[in-house]
Amino acid sequence: MYNYRLAVLLVGSVCAVESTLADDGQYPNVGMDYDATFQYDHTHADSPQGGNRNTGDAYPDINSTFYFRFTHDQQIQLATEINPVAGPEPGQKRFFEDVGLVINDLNYYQNNANSAFSVGKYHVPFGRAQDQAPGLYTNDYVATYDLDGMLGGTMAYRFFDQKLGMIEPNLSVYTADNSFLGRPYLRHGEKLQRSDGGPSNTGKLDSYAVTVNWIAIPAVPYLEMQAGYMFNKKAEDETQPDPPGEDNETIKIASARYIWAYEPSTDLEPTLAGRYFDIVPFVEFADVDNEDGIQGNDTRYLTTSLTFDFGDWALGATRTDKHRESTGGADRQDYLNELSLTYNITGQIKLGLSAGTQKEDGQMSELVGLALTYSGGY
Repeated sequence: MYNYRLAVLLVGSVCAVESTLADDGQYPNVGMDYDATFQYDHTHADSPQGGNRNTGDAYPDINSTFYFRFTHDQQIQLATEINPVAGPEPGQKRFFEDVGLVINDLNYYQNNANSAFSVGKYHVPFGRAQDQAPGLYTNDYVATYDLDGMLGGTMAYRFFDQKLGMIEPNLSVYTADNSFLGRPYLRHGEKLQRSDGGPSNTGKLDSYAVTVNWIAIPAVPYLEMQAGYMFNKKAEDETQPDPPGEDNETIKIASARYIWAYEPSTDLEPTLAGRYFDIVPFVEFADVDNEDGIQGNDTRYLTTSLTFDFGDWALGATRTDKHRESTGGADRQDYLNELSLTYNITGQIKLGLSAGTQKEDGQMSELVGLALTYSGGY
C-alpha cells in the first residue's frame, strides 16, 4: 500500500499542471517550479572475490520549489525533494522503496543591481560538474563537494567590464543542518546528529567556500570559468569508540566550459525544427585534502565531458577519474565512464538514457539508467 501511494503521488505530480505560467508582475505573489522524474537503474557488479550481483532500483525523484515573492527581486523559497533516502543494497531489487521527502532549501533570497545574497538553508554554489556534465550518475560521483541543505548564508557581487566581461566572486559560510529541517519525512529515518561528526558538522558558522566565476568575456563570449576554495571544519565523531584520525577538509577546484554553436541563434524556431547544433566541452579539477574529514584521505577528481546538442537531441560523453592514496601508501585509481542520450519529447517532457562503467574500491560495475522527466511551473 505504501508503494501504491507513492506511485499515485508521482503520477499526480506529473499531471497536476498542464502548462507553465509566467510571473504576472503583481506582488506579493506565489509561484512554483517542479520536475517529476521516474528513473530505473540497473547495476551489474563484479566482485574481486569472484561472482557478480545484479541490482535494480525503480524510484521517483520529484523536485519542487515554492516561492513567496515580495517583489521581482525579493523572495522566500522552499525546495523539497522526494526520492530514496538511501541507495539499494548490492543484489537488491527495489520498486518505490525507502522513499522519503527532504527539505533542501528554505531561505530568503534578494537580487540587487550588482549583487545577490541568500540566508537560511541553501545549496552551496561550489563546483559545476554535478550540473554541467551530461548523464545520470556524475552528480553522485562528485558528491563530496556538492553541498546541499547547509545552514548559513551566501553572497555574490558582479563586476562588469567592457573588455573583461563579468567577474563574480561569491562567499558562503555554513554549517551542517541538525535541525528538524534535516530529517526525512514520509518515512522513518534519522537526521544528522552533532555527535556523528564529519566535515562542517560543528553547529557553528566556521566552514566556508569562496568561488570566482568569469563569464561573458567579449573576446570569447561563450567561455565560462570558475575557480574556488572550500574549508570544512572538522567535528569529532562521538559514535565510535576509536574513530579514524580526523582533520579539516579542504577542496580546491577549477573548471572551464565552452559552447561552440554552428550558426548561433537565440531564436527558438531553429531548435524546434532540429536545425540548431552545438558542441560543449567541459573540464573540472578538484583537489580534496582529508576527504570526509579523515586525515590523509586525499583525493583528486578530474571530470571531462563533451556534449553534442542537435535540435531536440543531446548526446554526451563523460569521464571522471578519482585518484587517491590508500592508507598503505599505494595510489588507487577509480573512475566513472558514462555515455548518455537525451530526447526532448516536448518542451516539458524529456527522456534520458545513460550507460557506463565504474570502478570503485577495486570493484567493477556496469551501469544502465533510464529517466523520464516532466517539468513545469507557474
